[in-house]
Amino acid sequence: MRKIFGRLYYIVKKNMRSLLVFEIMYRTATFLLSGYCVQTAIDFSLKKQGFSYLTAENYTSFIFHPLSVVLALAVFLQILFFLLIEAGALITCFEASSNRQKVTPGDLLFGGLYRTFIMIRKNKAAWILAAGLPAPIMELHLIVREISYIKLLQFSAQQLYKAVPWHWVLFAVCGLLLAFSLLFIYILPGSFMTGGKLGKRVPEALKLFRKNAGKTVVGIAVINILVALIVGTVYLIAVIFVVLYSMLTKSTAMAAGAVLTYSRWLDIGLGLAAGAVELVLTLAFVFVIYEKAYPDSVSNWKKRILFPRHTSKGLKLRRRVAGVLTAVLLVSEGFYGVYVMIQSRQTAENIWNSVGITAHRGGALMAPENTVSALAYANDTLCDYAEIDVQETKDRVLVLLHDNSLKRTAGLKENIWNVTYPQVSKLDAGISFHKKFRGEKIPTLEEAINFSKGKLDLNIEIKYNGENKGIAKRVVREIEKNDFADHCVITSMNYDFLKQVKKANPDIRTGYIMTMTYGSIANVKYADFFSVKHTYVDEDFVAEAHACGKEVHAWTVNYRGDVKRMINCGVDNIITDNPVLVRKVLDQESDTRTGFWELMKYALRI
Repeated sequence: MRKIFGRLYYIVKKNMRSLLVFEIMYRTATFLLSGYCVQTAIDFSLKKQGFSYLTAENYTSFIFHPLSVVLALAVFLQILFFLLIEAGALITCFEASSNRQKVTPGDLLFGGLYRTFIMIRKNKAAWILAAGLPAPIMELHLIVREISYIKLLQFSAQQLYKAVPWHWVLFAVCGLLLAFSLLFIYILPGSFMTGGKLGKRVPEALKLFRKNAGKTVVGIAVINILVALIVGTVYLIAVIFVVLYSMLTKSTAMAAGAVLTYSRWLDIGLGLAAGAVELVLTLAFVFVIYEKAYPDSVSNWKKRILFPRHTSKGLKLRRRVAGVLTAVLLVSEGFYGVYVMIQSRQTAENIWNSVGITAHRGGALMAPENTVSALAYANDTLCDYAEIDVQETKDRVLVLLHDNSLKRTAGLKENIWNVTYPQVSKLDAGISFHKKFRGEKIPTLEEAINFSKGKLDLNIEIKYNGENKGIAKRVVREIEKNDFADHCVITSMNYDFLKQVKKANPDIRTGYIMTMTYGSIANVKYADFFSVKHTYVDEDFVAEAHACGKEVHAWTVNYRGDVKRMINCGVDNIITDNPVLVRKVLDQESDTRTGFWELMKYALRI
């Protein structure tokens, strides 16, 4: 194994400079192009399906629509095509290094394009297998990081995790997928270095894996651990630099926002770097084993692939052209990257605007949720709003309750629509929280309004459970009866409820609750503001909402770093279980520390 890694080190180091320039250029270009294509595909599918915005509620119908499936496959093929070109370029580099030859970044690009063209011409659609089968094991780090910070992929992974009750099954499937991918890890070197059709290369690759199974498994494991250590170390060093830079160049109030801004860009950059390093080392490893098994495949590389029948003059001209194109691409990508960072940078240097505070579920940190005691806590902590959840009983009485079932908060294993109010009124909503709240009742909406009058405004979320289609109009009537329209907002995940509210009383402000965000919000006319899960809030969404004259409320924000990020994004209201913490951050009290270690925690999200 030591000899294999020694040889790997040599073939990577021999053309390290060209390899580094090529990877930076190629990864950046393909990342930007792929991102643009993904965004265009999603926008096009949304438009054709009649959705103005992608939310958790329309996610399933959107994602499984035939058009979405076709576009997803097209994007997947594009990514595989880019991977194939990159792999061809890397194999070209390793062959040159093996023959003690120097190559330029332009040579690598031309080599990758030429070899990809030959493979597709000889194998037609089978090239998809050549790129797709080893892709999971070769790009494991990139796949994991992409899922972690691309909102749509992240949400899809979360939905899949929730949909499968036996989580071990998901982990087992992922393990089997990686193991299956590992079997075909020698396909690309064989296909590129010996040519011919994949029908011959696949048995050859499987045979080579069987002979070197132990070395391959250990080698790939070592490489993945090494990549994780390298990326983790570089990330930690970069975060320390970012924290120190922010402390030296930003005010105390703005330092945390700046750290959160720059650390997001570090995440993206290191995600690309992790994918590049893993692919380079993995392909170099399998190349070393392949060249040892088939030494003749490397000996005539220059005549056969990279420079077929070129004169010395023509070769110099091509290299000059390639060098100019490489320089132009690098400069263009650099300027574009700076432009994007400036355009999308969070407004950490701006004066913090006045941000409202809403106590989640009435004030569920210090009192039982959705109770009068919780509302009292929200009032005592000077909240602007208390958010409450409204459902209705079997006899159509509006009560405060988050879950469909009464089991969690009141100990009764019954759904709210199967229970009458006299039954609900006898339940204890406080004992499950703390014994000092024994006897706390589940209040009606009218009781909550009467308590809040003159003290506290309410964010009234209407829950949809399939059994309460007329609830929106009854909530409006209750508000009007108690003359509370100017002191409340109505929110819901069900957009039809908001439409019913606006038709019943256009003066009541409404908010559309969204667990994810994507698309255009210009046509969401029955919502005056958007209530969005904080992990999906960014400065672009806030700017678009404000441009449409709508506010953004972020939920549920309970950590100091997240509070500061929301403030720097420009949100109008923060919904939290900990209003005291949010108030301290807003007021920049002494408890809100912004020293070195505190900023490190923000950057590392711990």
